[in-house]
Amino acid sequence: MIHHAVTKPSEDDYADFTDVQKQGWDPPTPITLQQRSVWESNLAEVVVTNPCDCGHCPSIGMRPVLRVDDENRDDAGGLGDYVERIILDATVDGCMLLFVDDDSPSYLELAPADDEIYTEFPPPEAIKY
Repeated sequence: MIHHAVTKPSEDDYADFTDVQKQGWDPPTPITLQQRSVWESNLAEVVVTNPCDCGHCPSIGMRPVLRVDDENRDDAGGLGDYVERIILDATVDGCMLLFVDDDSPSYLELAPADDEIYTEFPPPEAIKY
């Protein structure tokens, strides 16, 4: 996902939004190769700290090794002490998102769109960008 996923909404989708819809969304954020390179290099410093226990998905929260015990560091896709958050989007049979907070992956979510249960993430070749 770090290599290929994009932010949502796309520029085309955003162009079709009404003024009210635009108030609820930030404009599309272009992702640079440099950003992707930094995120990839930071993966080595991230550990899983918060596996989802909903029973329907394999979503995982992550924190940098140096902030494992920092309760202010969000690892569930919610609010936290980040300065910049980018959400990358890809699809499988459900919906898959990668949250990147301050250049460090913080939450990988596979949110089922229906009642299906996922016990693990799909293989990379099944992900659509």
